[in-house]
Formats: sequence, structure tokens, C-alpha cells
Amino acid sequence: MYSIDKTIILDEENPLKKVDVQNRSVPIENDMGAYIFNCSQSLSLVSSAIDKTKLSILLLENSYKIRPEVEGFTPDEFIEYAIENYFIRSGAIYDRCLIFTNSLHELGIANESIGHSLIVTNSHVVKSGLEKKLKSLRKICTEHRVERNKIVHHGRYSEESFNIISAMHKVHGYQKILGNDLDFDQEFLNDFTHEIVDIQAGEFKEHLAKVEAKIAEFFELAEKVYLETKEKHRHKI
Repeated sequence: MYSIDKTIILDEENPLKKVDVQNRSVPIENDMGAYIFNCSQSLSLVSSAIDKTKLSILLLENSYKIRPEVEGFTPDEFIEYAIENYFIRSGAIYDRCLIFTNSLHELGIANESIGHSLIVTNSHVVKSGLEKKLKSLRKICTEHRVERNKIVHHGRYSEESFNIISAMHKVHGYQKILGNDLDFDQEFLNDFTHEIVDIQAGEFKEHLAKVEAKIAEFFELAEKVYLETKEKHRHKI
């Protein structure tokens, strides 16, 4: 948990703390309440994106060790799914930060219209200094942009070492089904697969650590913007 989570999501004046359990509604009494609620909701999206990215690494680490036995799927396909999941999840972190910035500065841009250029060139974002923090964060978050785009537009992850292990698993699987002699010893295949998974998971952990370091810098300034804006709303009540 970051300091900003306590400041915004656990804000004592957050309308969520006064939710009407019978009507299942959040009482928004004034502009300050609306601001707190909107910021807490969009900040939660960032936190969720980070958590899901961590979960994708955990999924990868266990994709071969405790993979489900599902007919029609080879072990490499579970690994591939986990790798692709990381690329997509890690890329989503920055998108969520843009949405949060939109709420933080009350820019009023529809979520579906939010993009990097539109946010970082906004005069309020530039003036607060968040523009530089966002650009720095984006640089780290998009390190895997090429791989992510390949997955989104071409349907699958592709990398030489993974392609080799993937092909070996498919050959091994078909030979077992047909009752043919096996070209690859099971122990060798297991060791090679674990090695590929461990290397990839390690790279992802290093990348996520860099992302979280930039997130911390972004949050530190964002927290100040939130408190200043909230006080401006308070004076208007």
C-alpha cells in the first residue's frame, strides 16, 4: 500500500464511508465529496492493475509446476498464456494512471477518449509537474510494447527460446498420444521448461520493480495535487 492509498481511498471524508446499504447508493453531498469519490475510484483502478500484474507473474511461475490437466492444451500453451498476460497487464498500469490523472485534475475527459498525448499536454498536468512523472513512467511501462502489440494484433507471443520449447512440447505430446518412441527425455524437457519459465519470471519481476519505483514517484506528487485540490473544494462549501 502506498501513502496515497491511505490519503484518498481511506479518506475519512470519502462518501464511500457513508454508503447507504439499503439503497446501495453512495451519498454525494457536494463537489468535494464527488472529487474524493472519483479520485478514489480511479486510484483503485491503478492499484488493481498493479496487483493483477503481480498475479500474472505468479501465474507464470506456476504455469508448468501446477498446470491444470485440460484436454487439447499442451503445457507450453499455459506458459504462453501467462507470458502474454504479463505484457497486457503491465501495459494497462500506465493507462490506469492516465485515467487517475484525469480525475485528479478534474479534466472531464471521457475514459474512452483518454490517451497519452491528450493528458501530458494538458496545461493543468504540465503546471502540476505530473507531465514529467507520467512520461518517465510511460518509458518504463512501454518497454514491452512491441511484444504487447504483437499479441494484440497478431494473436500470439513469439520468442526464439520459447518457440523451441513450445515445439518440443508439441512433438512430445503427439508422440505420447500416438504411442511412438519419445525424442526427448521427460526429465530433460521438465528441466528445460523450468529454466525458461524461471528466466522469464525473473525478467518480469525486474521490470515490475522498475515500474513500481516510477509509480511511487508519480504517487508522491499526485498526493500533493489531491490534497491541494481537495482544500480548494472545501473553501467553496
